[in-house]
Formats: sequence, C-alpha cells, structure tokens
Amino acid sequence: MRYEEYFELSEKTGWRVTDLDWDALDADNAAGLISDFDREVLLGSAVIEHGVPHYSDVWGMVDKLHADWELWQFTTLWTGEEHRHSYALKKTCDRLGITPAIDGDLTAVREMAFAQRQKDSCPTNCYSTIPGMLAYAVIQELATARFYHYAAKRTESPFLKKLLNLIGTDEMRHHVYYRNALKSSYDQSTDKPWYVDRVFESTQAFKMPHLIYHLREEFFERSDWTSAGEILPTLAKCFAFDMSLLARLAAVYPVAAA
Repeated sequence: MRYEEYFELSEKTGWRVTDLDWDALDADNAAGLISDFDREVLLGSAVIEHGVPHYSDVWGMVDKLHADWELWQFTTLWTGEEHRHSYALKKTCDRLGITPAIDGDLTAVREMAFAQRQKDSCPTNCYSTIPGMLAYAVIQELATARFYHYAAKRTESPFLKKLLNLIGTDEMRHHVYYRNALKSSYDQSTDKPWYVDRVFESTQAFKMPHLIYHLREEFFERSDWTSAGEILPTLAKCFAFDMSLLARLAAVYPVAAA
C-alpha cells in the first residue's frame, strides 16, 4: 500500500475524540460496568501512549529515513493517529477520576530519554536502520492491536468496547502498512543479506515500550496477550519475504513455523 492509499483509507475509517459519546462513559461507570481490569487497561495504556513525542523521535533517529519520502510521510501521519489514542485514553482516565494513580508514571514518561534507550536496546544499532525499525514496528503494532482487541472483548462497558476497538483497529492498520513497507524496502534493497541481518537482529532485541520505560511491567507481562503462540505464526508470514530469514527465525521460535 502506498502512502496516498493509506491516507485515503485513514480518512475513510478514521475517527475523532469528539465523535465519542462521553456521557455514555459516565453512565457505564455509574452502572458499575467498568471493572478493575478495565481501569488497569486504561491506566497502563494511558501511560505508554503518553510517550508519542518520543516515538516520533525514535523514527527521526533512523538513518536515511528522510531519503524515503513515503515512509517519512507515513511516520508523520502515524504519530498524529497515535496521539489521538493518547489523548482519548487520558481523557477517559480523567473522566473516571483515576488519573492521579499514574501522575508519577506520566512524569517519568515525559522526562525519559526514550528514543535513545530504544536505540540502545539493540546492541548492533539495528534500530537506527530502516529495516530494523520496520521490523520493530511490525511486531509492536501487532502486539498492541491484539492487546486492545482483547481488552475490548473483555469489558462490559459499551463505551470502552467502542473506544478500545477503534484504537485496536488503528494499530492493526499501522501493522499492515509497516509489514508492507518492510517487504517493499527489502525488494528494493541492493544488499539483501545486510537487510535480513538487521531484521533478524531487530526481532532478537525486541522489547515492548513498557519494558524500555520500566513502567506498568507487572500488569502487561502477566496478562493473556503475552501469549507468543498466537502472535508468532502471524509474524512468520510477515517475514516470509526471505526464506533464509524465516529459517533463522524458526530456529529461534519453533512455534512460528507451526
């Protein structure tokens, strides 16, 4: 999918915070439809999504990004769509009166040099390369989409079900774009062994943002969406553009080949 196609798809399927019926959230809360688990989801995701400016910096530190006009354009739009998630989740926490529980975490997010930490998390500096960052984004967006859709299925609040599904659908759309960009960039690469090495290194070093921030780890790591068995087969298809890469990944993650 080219950037222009994605932009039009985003325009057709996109949403605005002002589209949501915020009075319905109050009604769901008054009716006891928002569980403790729902509150944990909101608090945890509001903290991690609060780092959107850092995530923009993460892409800005990628070597030769500015030479790839389509990808550079996409990352600017992606940042805006991610900020919508951040704003909506924090507004939900504010409306429920639970934001004070994460005031310290929000400050920690703002003050952390996240982009450099993310780059440093790959010992070979793979996250400063386009293939390394694309591979990271493919995994991260898929896992995030799964998280939001799982949380949406579990909640009894119609408002939260709608909000979480909207966010999860955005994240899956992001995953698909990054997946297609990863293959397209590989096809255009003049040094495919180098490209494949960076992708493989990226998968080995991968950490979700909460593990880089060291925030809300207990909640995210104990939950059902950490089951690799449901994600790895999908990721195997994403990396099937090169059979040598797939073989290397299968040796490390046998379940991916199942």
